Amino acid sequence: MINETLQLIKHHTGLELQLCDYFTGVQKSYHGNYFNVILKDPIFSSREHTILERFAAQYGLIQVEPNGYKRLAIFNLKNSKL
Repeated sequence: MINETLQLIKHHTGLELQLCDYFTGVQKSYHGNYFNVILKDPIFSSREHTILERFAAQYGLIQVEPNGYKRLAIFNLKNSKL
């Protein structure tokens, strides 16, 4: 499911996201299942983060949450089985 979500993001936004190599695979939280990606820039100044937030708000297929300095958690709302 991670690869499908990454392909969905790439198709709609053109972003090729790098998976986090420290917190790998699907993680669980009270919000649901998610996986982590690493951004090129810190979240507060990241163009990628802005694009992902806009995509999430417009289509409702994913949800993004900051999860570190350059780490972003991506929740797949389209298919909650991640």
